[in-house]
Amino acid sequence: MEMLSLRIIARSPLAFPLRKPGTQFRASLPFVPGTAIYGALGMWFGNENRFDSELFRQIRCHNAYPADPTDAWVRPLPATAIQPKGAEAYDPPVPPVDALVARVCWEVQQPAALIYAPTDAEGRPWEAAGSKFYTLQGNALALRSVTQRTMTRVGINRRRGTAEDQRLYSFQALSEVTEQRETQFCGSLVCPARTAVELTAALGAITHLGGRQTTGMGAVEITPAQQTVAAEDWQAVQGRVDQLTQRFQSQVERYQDLGGSAWHDGAGNVSPIAAQSIFTINLLSDAILLEHGWVPTNVLSGSMLEEMTHNSATGYPGIKARLLRAFTTPTNVSGWNVSWQRPKPSEVAVTMGGLFVFQAAQPLQREDYTALAQLQLDGIGERRAEGYGQVRICDEFHLLAAEEDQ
Repeated sequence: MEMLSLRIIARSPLAFPLRKPGTQFRASLPFVPGTAIYGALGMWFGNENRFDSELFRQIRCHNAYPADPTDAWVRPLPATAIQPKGAEAYDPPVPPVDALVARVCWEVQQPAALIYAPTDAEGRPWEAAGSKFYTLQGNALALRSVTQRTMTRVGINRRRGTAEDQRLYSFQALSEVTEQRETQFCGSLVCPARTAVELTAALGAITHLGGRQTTGMGAVEITPAQQTVAAEDWQAVQGRVDQLTQRFQSQVERYQDLGGSAWHDGAGNVSPIAAQSIFTINLLSDAILLEHGWVPTNVLSGSMLEEMTHNSATGYPGIKARLLRAFTTPTNVSGWNVSWQRPKPSEVAVTMGGLFVFQAAQPLQREDYTALAQLQLDGIGERRAEGYGQVRICDEFHLLAAEEDQ
């Protein structure tokens, strides 16, 4: 499988309502969902009489997030990102920091006097940063956003050719200009290597995305990268897992020095953290998870992870790890099937930005890191071709904050 990087430039306002039809003043999604790209590709191949159902089961159309022209990637902030109240009003603005390591260590070690609840200078507790997007400029965090504006339309009486009574409506759309520059989005698409050239041509031919296209909205210019991007190998994943594990080890030692209990497993037994691996699975998009193949769930359990990483072809049994903590929020996702002109089934999903923290009893080996790299490429859960279930192992945001800030 290969990965194509996408750059989407808005040529008119864009509307990606969460549900169709939307009510008045419903905000658009602040990004280009993978479902919109997936549907546009399907329509183009269908019009060309070249639709290949097998190909559309294999591809992964990831969400495209607001970006500057120089950004190589943009991702949603994890659910553990926190900042002071009104952080944007500070001079200079206070960037979000990560609470993952300190919070998990407190919950496992339970030192009553060390409850992790940072406050600002006025004694107000910090709050979750919310649904925001970030990238890195060097080692500095940079937030990305897109402007939304209210659009007003009126229904036309086709018989009289004039405005229809009581048919004035308003909605919010993504502006084609953000901070006096073109609104751009950065995304990616995973596909079989043999189809990369064909899909690059198809993406370049797409001119509209999203809803309300009959009212003059949705015009875009999609520029796929001329060359495919190599998927991460097991060594890149290992590097991030090792860094995160080291941060946990340092925090555990600090809490023990301050009177906290020793690190223990789920049964309450002391379990030295120095001989373990701790890693996170971060959701870069909403994920539709099913337990036992049919029961909706908001938790990626250790048994589910083992099943997802099992490889019968090589005899690899799957990663054996215990779920330490899940930071998730449930949501409902649906959609609109353009070809059938029918709504898609509504599904229970986990909101993007959620993450699952796993602890392996033994240090991970090369085959484990290879399985995690493949999981990062394939995604998890249902409807992955439409962009759901995109994940990243140990997102860089967890490695940003200095140890002293925890």
